[in-house]
Amino acid sequence: MKNLYNYLLLLLLPLLINCSDNENWTIVEDIQQGVYISGTATVYSGEAPASALKAVPLDVSDDLPELVGIYTWLKADGDFSISIATDLNEVVKFGNGGEVSKDATLAVYSLVADATPLKVDNDGFYFVIVNTSLEEVNILPVNYGVIGAATPKGWDGETPMDAATFDGNTTITWKGKLNMSPGGYKFRYSGGWGKELNIEGGGKAKIFTDLGNFSSAGPLIENAMSQVRPGGPDFSTEFGGEFEFTIQYNIRTRTYNATYKLLGEPVIPPEYPDKMYLVGEATAYGWDEPGSKAAAEMHKVAGGNDGLYWKILFLEEGKGFKVSEAKWGTVNLGYNEITSFDPESVEISDNGGDMSVAASGVYTVVLDLRDDEFKLSVVPVKVYGMGNTFGGWDAGKAENLFTVDNTEKTVTSPPLKADGDIRMYVAHSWISDWWQAEFNVYDGIIEYRNDGGDQAAVPGTAGQVITLNFDNNSGTIK
Repeated sequence: MKNLYNYLLLLLLPLLINCSDNENWTIVEDIQQGVYISGTATVYSGEAPASALKAVPLDVSDDLPELVGIYTWLKADGDFSISIATDLNEVVKFGNGGEVSKDATLAVYSLVADATPLKVDNDGFYFVIVNTSLEEVNILPVNYGVIGAATPKGWDGETPMDAATFDGNTTITWKGKLNMSPGGYKFRYSGGWGKELNIEGGGKAKIFTDLGNFSSAGPLIENAMSQVRPGGPDFSTEFGGEFEFTIQYNIRTRTYNATYKLLGEPVIPPEYPDKMYLVGEATAYGWDEPGSKAAAEMHKVAGGNDGLYWKILFLEEGKGFKVSEAKWGTVNLGYNEITSFDPESVEISDNGGDMSVAASGVYTVVLDLRDDEFKLSVVPVKVYGMGNTFGGWDAGKAENLFTVDNTEKTVTSPPLKADGDIRMYVAHSWISDWWQAEFNVYDGIIEYRNDGGDQAAVPGTAGQVITLNFDNNSGTIK
């Protein structure tokens, strides 16, 4: 394989441009330049457009022409080789030159000309990726599950689907049943968001291991196969229930499609107020009508937590406050309307039907309207920094805790430890993960993630300090 990479940089592009999908399964007499897979473990008896490896889309990184791959079914009782054609009909077969690394999600072997063909341990669907520069083949088992806020495990892990089946010709199918709730979700394999592969120079390139919408985010269509793609946007559902998902991959057209079937009746989620507000003499907002002051708005919790709201603000001791939707709507909560207070909360007193705290300070207030209850928590605020600017990605580190000044009604960070993107969040026991309650400062204004995706990056410089005033949602980074 001496100088192979230099050949392929020039030769792979014509293959990728000229071999359209409708040429698959065409009988050919001349083998074009490129990289191919064939053998008794595959459906490919030889080198042809159907068995050609194509450029691999990468997560974040620019495409690397030395990485070419193919999704295909492999049988454990057969074997396969990687063929390299560096000129018309000039083909060399490459086999197993020795194991580089291997675990349950990825096996890597060196490629050697005329070596023993490669094998897999189990029948199944695989992503086979050749690195022509390193002369390695990466073999990834592809076993899909469903992950997301709408699934039983949330975004913490996949709920497995059934093992893939193959019709012996072109179509691989996965099916799986699970109870869903409203929210976002995707299909994923390998237990992580992408898989890193070795590249020349000791670096890594990450491939997609998830399936999402083909274009913009939205729902799958019930009982109708829709094209989906690796790395696409999240799917979503506005109702829950028992879902049966089907994913199919066609090795002839090289496309993924997916659909679902609802088993039984849909579970319609409860409706919660779009916005909740903190008002009262104890707050900076007084008793003005809820909704009349934008700064009084509570924030939604990301990750499919409808009905859960939070806000940081200064509360003055002995004075009353309430939580209400706009215009004193249906959800208008004083002391007597709260069904339960958080045992970890500071003591809340009845102040003529309103609520009050015994000591002035900056507090985090969390309201939970789920399960037909009105739950409230009021605790001293705990804001933390997160990410490389704060020295790592471990949540709740004491050295990343912001300092509270109850006189100035501000919260101030420790000096940033390194240059990089700033991320911040409020910690509370009712909010399960840091990213679900994060915020950042843009042009002096605190903006909140709410129930959306990642916010735009905010760069920071080592030594800078962040000062936040949550009563008016203002902040500085300097």
